[in-house]
Amino acid sequence: MGSVTPLILEPLAGRPGLKVAGEINVSNRTAWTGTLEQLARSEPEIHLEMSGLRMVDAGGAAAVAVTAQRLTPRGRVVLHDPPPALCRILDLLWPEAAGIEVTGR
Repeated sequence: MGSVTPLILEPLAGRPGLKVAGEINVSNRTAWTGTLEQLARSEPEIHLEMSGLRMVDAGGAAAVAVTAQRLTPRGRVVLHDPPPALCRILDLLWPEAAGIEVTGR
C-alpha cells in the first residue's frame, strides 16, 4: 500500500484562504471541515490554492460544497488550480452548487 501524504494547510498572504497540499481523506476530514467552517464564519470569500493537493475524496469535496452553500448569496469559495478529480466530484454530486468558482487547470 502507498504512503499517505499528510494534509498541509497554510494561510494565504494578502487574501482570506488557504494553501492546501497533500491529501484530503477520512483521516483528516475533521480538521479540513473545521478549518473551512472557521473561515466561513469570518470571511465572505474564501480562496483555496490547491496546486499542491494530490488527492481529495468525496467527503473532502462535500466540505467544499457545504462551505460554499453557507457563504451564498453573499460570498463564494474560489478554487485555484484544484485537482481534476475534485472538479469531477463537485460536478457529479453537486452540479447545481452555487458559490464555487474554479480558476486554473
